[in-house]
Amino acid sequence: MRIAISIWDDKISPVLDTASKLLIIDKGNQKESCRFEANLFEQGIYQRCSFIRKLDLDVLICGAVSRQFSEMLKAYGIKIISGISGPAEDVLDAYLQGALLHSGFFMPGSKRDHLDQGNQPKFFGNSKNTTQIKGGKAGGSDRGLH
Repeated sequence: MRIAISIWDDKISPVLDTASKLLIIDKGNQKESCRFEANLFEQGIYQRCSFIRKLDLDVLICGAVSRQFSEMLKAYGIKIISGISGPAEDVLDAYLQGALLHSGFFMPGSKRDHLDQGNQPKFFGNSKNTTQIKGGKAGGSDRGLH
């Protein structure tokens, strides 16, 4: 299994779309067999996606990620676990122990009890979780929540 973690210093990079580096870990037979870092020099989303695809990843753990980038990577068969923050080594240990999605590594604004089919935390503000206010003026009598 090949796992990638977007990193900035020794922590999870806050946004995959602009991350400069991935930590790649090959794990086989219950132990780590190889580890290296890959620099993300590509600036465009399509170039980044192409580069990441060539890394032959099974899982990518990251902070926030745009929906378009996430969907492109998932189309290549990469499982995306987003909305994660914290020290990279601690996140890796939690993932390898099967405890990442039940831990305190979620970014502020994500909710572990609202996971999509790809096991990604949902964020407040996306189209599925946004509460809309009807009416245009603050204090107006026609305001209401749907």
